[in-house]
Amino acid sequence: MKKRLSACWVVLWLHYQWVAGKTQVEQSPQSLVVRQGENCVLQCNYSVTPDNHLRWFKQDTGKGLVSLTVLVDQKDKTSNGRYSATLDKDAKHSTLHITATLLDDTATYICVVG
Repeated sequence: MKKRLSACWVVLWLHYQWVAGKTQVEQSPQSLVVRQGENCVLQCNYSVTPDNHLRWFKQDTGKGLVSLTVLVDQKDKTSNGRYSATLDKDAKHSTLHITATLLDDTATYICVVG
């Protein structure tokens, strides 16, 4: 019996939020392809004021938003299974870490500041 090897790829698409022609929330990289099982990091920089909280969402194609985390404090960290996030309000920066990616992680990831 022959075994077939196939590579599984996770594609993470990121969203840019534009307000009045100015970028208020910018995510990077714009798109990312990683092998299944690898870790990845998504970045979010913002200039929105006030910045009372920051949320990371996941949106599967054709489905609604799923909240992954809410960050509130000045130097906040959260963890939810394979997803973890950090917030630095002084730098107006957040990261979303996905550990051991799966095919189910293929989605649009959105950083929202409010």
